Amino acid sequence: MINSFLENRERIYVYLLMLILYSFMVSYAINSISVFLLLIFFFLDHRQNLKNKIKIIRTNKLVLIYMFFFVIQVLGLIYSNNIDFGLRRINVMLPILFMPAILLSEKLDYFKFLKMLNTLKYCIVFVFVYYIIIHVFIEERPLSNFVLYVINDKLGISQFYIMFILLIPMLHCISQIQIKTQVLLNTLFLFLFLFFIILLTNKTSFFTLFLMLLIKGIFLYKFKIGRYRFLLLSFIGLTVFFLAFTPQIKERTDVVLRTMDFDIETIITKNSVTLTNNTLEQRILINYLSFKEIKKHFPFGVGTGDFKDVLFESYKKVNFKRAILGDFNNHNQYMSEFLKTGAFGGVFFLILILMLINFSSIKDNYNIYIVAFFTIANFFESYLYRQHGVLIFSFIIPLFLVLERLSKTDYDKKLYKHV
Repeated sequence: MINSFLENRERIYVYLLMLILYSFMVSYAINSISVFLLLIFFFLDHRQNLKNKIKIIRTNKLVLIYMFFFVIQVLGLIYSNNIDFGLRRINVMLPILFMPAILLSEKLDYFKFLKMLNTLKYCIVFVFVYYIIIHVFIEERPLSNFVLYVINDKLGISQFYIMFILLIPMLHCISQIQIKTQVLLNTLFLFLFLFFIILLTNKTSFFTLFLMLLIKGIFLYKFKIGRYRFLLLSFIGLTVFFLAFTPQIKERTDVVLRTMDFDIETIITKNSVTLTNNTLEQRILINYLSFKEIKKHFPFGVGTGDFKDVLFESYKKVNFKRAILGDFNNHNQYMSEFLKTGAFGGVFFLILILMLINFSSIKDNYNIYIVAFFTIANFFESYLYRQHGVLIFSFIIPLFLVLERLSKTDYDKKLYKHV
């Protein structure tokens, strides 16, 4: 049995990776279990292979920075008062310690993974269609509150995180179209995923999707990839049109434009006397209060266990009604790291982001878009506050970095034959 496991180890590894991706949106429990199954899998190997993997880990700068970033979170617990909250934060961030190390040291069968990745689009479409049917035809609710009743209540996951799991199959469809594989089918899937993104009605997701498509458009124009370039550019144009005229987004944008002030004292006053709906002003105020606390507690920060309590006290001082009612976190991962563990955690997080950007290329099928999305979205959301965000950072990004490194094959030479 052990010999059979070792003989099929690469195939099992692909299955475990896909289990994490497949369960990302539908089951928190299965997702958590699969993460630690992958950790156990890492050690179930020939002794010599294990030694080689450890050697790779010890010499890989990106892996070491990931690990050191996690160690800083643990050190931030030492000077925290709220130890219980700090331990929960450490537990949520635990994959950062071992996931990049596993992904960047294990051997991945490129073609087996691509075949499994192709099925991800079917799984995601099935999940969305299933919930849409239940929501509209069984529960008789309008699509306009799909996010509230399905995404938030039933799935228990933020739109910020779902956008990533939609982004991956979209990129896969585009890469398939570029190499002239099932063009009509993949085009259909592209428009389905666009429809699902519109259902999310999330301004940040729309903005980052637009950025992704802009990068892809520049790439297609610059390198003149294949005769289906016009089809993809048309999809980009239609996407921009649909996103610009989505009613919910237009309504939210109008609210921001009509009620926006740029004087911080005015923003504080408005948010202290009423429950405002201007999310941009709310984020400006959160960042303002966070920055004051960062300066006050520089250079060590307030501690891994205390950053949420300190921020909440700041809300109460200015009577920030919406933030107090919603128990808001930083909504900015960069600010969160500097507040939590000071210059050390903040700087190492920035180093990690810059390294990931440096490893990206405009010729990437996946990596540059995922990293760019994550980099920008961190200005608007605290991604490392929940398990889904931690997995994007420690699993999805390193996984597709590895995939890009393996893509120097005949499969992708076909794509770049005109470059």
